[in-house]
Amino acid sequence: MMLLKIAWRNIWRSKTRSAVVIFAIASGLVGGLFSSAWMNGMAKQRVINTFSIETAHIQLHHPNFADNFDVKRTISLTDKKLNEISKIGGVKAVTSRLKVSAMAATANKNMGVTIVGINPKTEKEVFGLYKKVDSTSGDFFTSKKKNSIVVSKALAKELKVKIKSKIILTFQDYNGEITGAAFKVIGIFKTDNSPWDKMHVFVRDADLRKVVEIPKGQSHEIDILLDDYEQASFISADLKSKYPELLSEDWSEIQPYLSFITEYMDMMMGIFMIIILGALGFGIVNTMLMVILERTKELGMLMGIGMNRKRIFLMIMFETILLALVGAFLGEFISLLLINYYGNVGINISSLAEGMESVGYSAISYPMLEPYRYLQITILVILTGIFASIYPAFKALKLNPAEAIRTL
Repeated sequence: MMLLKIAWRNIWRSKTRSAVVIFAIASGLVGGLFSSAWMNGMAKQRVINTFSIETAHIQLHHPNFADNFDVKRTISLTDKKLNEISKIGGVKAVTSRLKVSAMAATANKNMGVTIVGINPKTEKEVFGLYKKVDSTSGDFFTSKKKNSIVVSKALAKELKVKIKSKIILTFQDYNGEITGAAFKVIGIFKTDNSPWDKMHVFVRDADLRKVVEIPKGQSHEIDILLDDYEQASFISADLKSKYPELLSEDWSEIQPYLSFITEYMDMMMGIFMIIILGALGFGIVNTMLMVILERTKELGMLMGIGMNRKRIFLMIMFETILLALVGAFLGEFISLLLINYYGNVGINISSLAEGMESVGYSAISYPMLEPYRYLQITILVILTGIFASIYPAFKALKLNPAEAIRTL
């Protein structure tokens, strides 16, 4: 404790120099933490949006359905399975879908799309796409009009359609015959993933089932929303054993890049902070060497009156660590304020919206950083302080007390 008190007082003997070092450490950490939080927020938002709009947490299919969206590759007794799955612990909501590859045509253009046949009530419990339909752009199947369709803003622009326009959908039915039907646009949605938007249109399960002639009680997909997405792999494994005739995939298997994004951001943040702290470490070493050169006579006197080399070493180390910690706490505090503020109001880069949405990211991002990250940074700062103190401390130990006293 005595050495800590001495080290603390020594830091403030040269207030200007200590303040410069503290400011350098704090500003470096603010830049590193805020940048990491921004990237982390974008990645988390991408993952959450994918769950909410595209995949849910777990999907069940016929094992061969994904090969070519064969309409005959269905899940039988769907209602029974939905009821059973809804009772599994950790399952928040479940719904079923029909999926058919089709050609969407208007008088202006033809485009290949995937028709998704949904039950609006259970769909809203699992997916949040209905929230992406602007009230000025129609609705998400609130009316009960037959052969209604909801398309994306991107697809509507390509096909040159608007609310109440008709789109002809052509596809292969359950018996292998080419058939089609006209659907009237009742809603237009827009997500942060333009490529996905262009490829998907939504109709009622009952309307699509009637045209495709899929038998009642059969579906192409079961989508499951969980209370905790990190439990997806365990619940998916249980479903595989419960329904061995079906293919059960959790979100990391459906969209492997989501898992990659999370791991990549963790790795990048670690590398980023190590580089910043490494650069700051060299600055701390330089500062502490200057301190030792200025206090050569003082250190010589301390050795001369009996302070052993171990205590000299610890004193220099404590000074370095305390200097680094003050800068770290200041930097973390400022970072926390900035991240919390922009985490609420968001960072708007609308000028890059088109490019961001082309790869599935929103133009408005919300920085976020898990609390345990601050503890990790604090530990890294302490380690940086320890390593940065070793060379200056050894330099101090090499002083000869008699010569050190005579130098000044």
